[in-house]
Amino acid sequence: MAKGTTRKERTLTVPVIVLGIDSNWEPATLAAYRYRDKYVYPHIASKGYAIEKCQGPMARRIYAAPKAQQPGVAYVTGVGHGSYTTYTGHYYDPIFQVGNYCAAEPRGKIVHFLSCETARDLGPDFVRNGCVAYFGYDDDFVFTTADQDVFFECDFEIDRAFSHGLTAAEVYERVKVLFAQRAADFRAQGKQNEAATLELDFDRLRCPSSPVGGAWGDPKAKLP
Repeated sequence: MAKGTTRKERTLTVPVIVLGIDSNWEPATLAAYRYRDKYVYPHIASKGYAIEKCQGPMARRIYAAPKAQQPGVAYVTGVGHGSYTTYTGHYYDPIFQVGNYCAAEPRGKIVHFLSCETARDLGPDFVRNGCVAYFGYDDDFVFTTADQDVFFECDFEIDRAFSHGLTAAEVYERVKVLFAQRAADFRAQGKQNEAATLELDFDRLRCPSSPVGGAWGDPKAKLP
């Protein structure tokens, strides 16, 4: 825990836990994993949250599912490949799949995955099984390698804003501003393709306050 921070607790004995489930077995997930390990988790820890991780070969259902059910887990995040129904980990191991997980895994939690497609079916299914808010993308999340950190930064704003105590609705508004600002920065640099790609990623973001409806949880959801 960072110096000067106070660990958040749900009770006198159970810390509020953020669970990171990160794949890193090929270039795309490895790049995002490195960014998240360097910036995302240290920032969340600096706000007083306990961090637990299932990364690399440990990003498999056999390890992640029991951790998701631990007392105190309030937020589940990570990077991995996905499909409409499934969030995968190491070598496409299906960690969370519609019809093949225990409701206790998402129940009472906020979930955010940097992953293609999972918000279309898995996200709403999580919400039907008690997830209080889901943030993800309903189609491919695309980034350009030369500017990958800009894309990861925009997605990281979801984790950052939740760790600052904002509601899901407030998180969405803050994320929208950052995506728009970074797209404008790209255009100012003459990077029209990068700007358009970033805007496309934002259009695919689904969450409780996204324009298409409330299948992704409660706009008032926030971390303890």
